[in-house]
Amino acid sequence: MTIVPRMGCKAAVAAALLATGLAAAALAAHEEEAGAQHVSMLAMKFDYLPDTVTVRQGKPVVLELSALDRIHGFNAPGLGLRTDIPPGAPTILRFTPQKPGVYNLHCDNFCGDGHEGMAGRIIVTD
Repeated sequence: MTIVPRMGCKAAVAAALLATGLAAAALAAHEEEAGAQHVSMLAMKFDYLPDTVTVRQGKPVVLELSALDRIHGFNAPGLGLRTDIPPGAPTILRFTPQKPGVYNLHCDNFCGDGHEGMAGRIIVTD
């Protein structure tokens, strides 16, 4: 026999509202991503592939970062972007570039001799 705890009416309504709100938020995020530019970058010892990415001003970007060999960093200070990229599951950054230009990025987690050359750029066009 399985014993199921009883939930009060207010708790049940709160749980239903929470589930509905979470589902609505997930749907809104999916719809927002549907119009976004999706970009994938691979971080590996001393390189990003590709090392140059072009995106559009005012258009949402979903940047999917994957590390091949170890934890790398991703730092694009001109765009206010910063994250670690551990190997395994991709790291996702979402942003909407507001100003055209060329924005430098670099690895800010020491990854060995040659680390200082691990750089790239994001070009924002209008």
